[in-house]
Amino acid sequence: MADPYAASFLPKDTGDEQLVIQDLNITERIAEIREQGYTVVPDFIAPEEVARIRHAFDTEVPMTRMAAIGTKTGKTLRAHNLLAKTRAVDYLFLDKRIRALVEGILGPATQVNVTTLFNLLPGETKQFLHQDDGLWPIKRPHPSFVCNALIAMDDFDIENGATHIVPYSHRWYDRPVDQSVETLQVEMKSGSMLMWEGGLWHGGGANISKDRERLGFFMSHNVAYLRPQEIQLVSVPREIALRLPEKLQRLLGYHRFGLGVDGRDPIQALRDGNYFNEHAKTKWWSDPRNTEEEEN
Repeated sequence: MADPYAASFLPKDTGDEQLVIQDLNITERIAEIREQGYTVVPDFIAPEEVARIRHAFDTEVPMTRMAAIGTKTGKTLRAHNLLAKTRAVDYLFLDKRIRALVEGILGPATQVNVTTLFNLLPGETKQFLHQDDGLWPIKRPHPSFVCNALIAMDDFDIENGATHIVPYSHRWYDRPVDQSVETLQVEMKSGSMLMWEGGLWHGGGANISKDRERLGFFMSHNVAYLRPQEIQLVSVPREIALRLPEKLQRLLGYHRFGLGVDGRDPIQALRDGNYFNEHAKTKWWSDPRNTEEEEN
């Protein structure tokens, strides 16, 4: 049976043509990510979208003090599992530009890996460089299986701890992450997006400002055959998942992989609560009449 989730958001065959969505050249951006490990898209969302999302985050999403990788100050606030807490960013997961970029790096079968809101407060120290695809113990080199997007809610600059990256490091298969390597800090205006391949070395910067926060919205995808870091099928309650658009349900993990749910599409099971194949019968094979019907 064909997997209904296998249909890509990308055109089947673009040939030599450039794929452009809402004035964003997807073909060029994918090539940039593959080559240097990242791309920066200025003004990815408009100021009014930033304001609307920020209001939702402020009023709907509780945040927790969490130490970042390599920090001990407790001056990073985080909220995970955003799709269970707010509807404000659903549309970004379905944004045609994001879907095309993610699928261009990972292929058509992807799912949500992590959803995070973070806020670096003044006094936060520099995060250790790390790779987001390091969670899965798969020897490098391997195909890309994580693609991340970070949308700036505040301006990101050197003073308030703009993200450190190491260009081309996603292709350094012969070495572990080196904390002493030279980095590039990605300065970008509110509404801009940084997208990178999961093997790229990166880490949050130190917020050395006196009174400026750095709020960011992070969305990570991984290929659908790997277990996501944040188990969306458990994290997002069924009653919430039922209300989401089908494409977003697929991205949560309700996609047919192998047998699905007893041979059924997982979305069917989500909707009707029936976790058994409706064609299954008990002991039907012991009735000789069934055998005769099959032979005829």
